[in-house]
Amino acid sequence: MMRTLWLTAALLVSVCSVRPAAAAGDEVYGPPTAEELRGMVDDWLLKKRLENSPIRDAIDPLWQFEGTATTEQLFDALMRTFYYADNDVRNLVDACRALTPSAEMPDVSAFRSRVDEPLLANNVQYFFARHLAVLNLYEESLAVLGGVEPHALVDPASYFFYKAVCEHHLLLKDDGLQSVSRLLHDTEQVPVRYQKVGELMQHDLEQVQEKSLGEVARQMRDVERRLDLGRTGQQVQRVEERIIATLDEIIEKLEQQGGGGGGGGGQSQGQPSGSPADDSYLGGVKGPGQTDRKDIGHKDGWGDLPPKAQTAAKNMLDRQFPPHYRQAVEEYLKKAAERPAP
Repeated sequence: MMRTLWLTAALLVSVCSVRPAAAAGDEVYGPPTAEELRGMVDDWLLKKRLENSPIRDAIDPLWQFEGTATTEQLFDALMRTFYYADNDVRNLVDACRALTPSAEMPDVSAFRSRVDEPLLANNVQYFFARHLAVLNLYEESLAVLGGVEPHALVDPASYFFYKAVCEHHLLLKDDGLQSVSRLLHDTEQVPVRYQKVGELMQHDLEQVQEKSLGEVARQMRDVERRLDLGRTGQQVQRVEERIIATLDEIIEKLEQQGGGGGGGGGQSQGQPSGSPADDSYLGGVKGPGQTDRKDIGHKDGWGDLPPKAQTAAKNMLDRQFPPHYRQAVEEYLKKAAERPAP
């Protein structure tokens, strides 16, 4: 009876976006049991007229578990089943094995059109989006996740976790907080590691302040990622322009607080020395000792900043903020200055 209810919910996912929880008005995302999922697979094989084919014999060992199967084991068994039984899935998985950030992205639009197979369509798209996230292709991963219905997934906790990771890195504050909230409060059987990292991401996103040095540091880190991936287009340039504009505003504000000195040598009136406010976390950029895999240490060009702004920025970072901020700014601007013209 339970398997039938879970299957019915999945089959109706295209018209029913939520599944009611015990408390009225809440949404609950939870994985199926091994028995429920295997029953759904049998129904899918029957629909594809593969119930008596050699494929059935080939996949049977995949569903033999020792003890209670974990969600990860269930998802792996499901994807291997689809790999054996469906040519489109097999082509996508093989393409993922050879996929690099600079390669052309496989087209998954065909899976979105398979609305009568929600189990396959949603779980395969999630598989691909997770693979993109591991490759640091966060924008591409979010684009795929946007077409996934978490109620039809075997592992909804991983869906919300990877979605939050992408949004956290891209500094999509509101979206990231929403994804983390659903992970922590609306999802069943969340692994401890996801819960702890989710709490850290939630705290970090809550501390982000617009037009702060903490926000700039995260933006610089994202530009470095894009440059490492070979991305030098207009989107990267727009982020760089926002970074420079924000730095100019911060420098100007500190100059005004310090009495208008162009060198930035005055102590900020709004903040005592030794207290770097709430921006002391750099969002993943490490302090002294970190080296970039590109040879960017032979120059000290601060991008397109004019000399006065360079001096003010350096003095401001030396006097007002922890040492690792200056290194982050220098490394970013060096890399931005050396990137090839698009």
